[in-house]
Amino acid sequence: MWVSGSWKWTLIKNLRKSKLDNIYIPLSYKTRNIRENEINWVDAHFINKETFYSSIQKWEFLEYAMLYDGDELYGTKYKDLIDNGIKKWKIVIKEIDINWLNRLKKEYPDFDKNYTTIFLDIPTNIFEKRIKKRGAFMNNDEFNRRKNTMIFEKKEAKKICNYIINANDDEKTILNKVLKIIKEKLW
Repeated sequence: MWVSGSWKWTLIKNLRKSKLDNIYIPLSYKTRNIRENEINWVDAHFINKETFYSSIQKWEFLEYAMLYDGDELYGTKYKDLIDNGIKKWKIVIKEIDINWLNRLKKEYPDFDKNYTTIFLDIPTNIFEKRIKKRGAFMNNDEFNRRKNTMIFEKKEAKKICNYIINANDDEKTILNKVLKIIKEKLW
């Protein structure tokens, strides 16, 4: 879990390069436009809304979210997470919406025995600075929605996440903190 601007993609790319050979990072399905430097089926599965809605109707998603008044849809498919990760005894690392995490924890009382949740947090001023750097694709309304979402996510994370990591540190420090948690949980 993480707020916008917490360098989640940098962390994911660094985790993929790490020496943990049993790691699996399933890709999200997204309906938004591909950004510069993103590659379809490498960084995410970029699909159209009709295909996304069809997958919802077929109950293919473990979790999904409609963001920004339904303009963008994001989700994680059961098959990717369960069949390609958990059933193969992989260390699965997956970003998940805070609302879905709350729901999963309520529906599965043993959730915390089997899963560890990490939240990447940044101070509000750093959030604003990093998001404004991306300003080319974001208007003021979207910026304010993301900021309000960040405030909500930070409050919820403090209640339900096992670990909260300061993502204001450099990328190597963040990676090492996450790897330390993973290794502690494995042994």
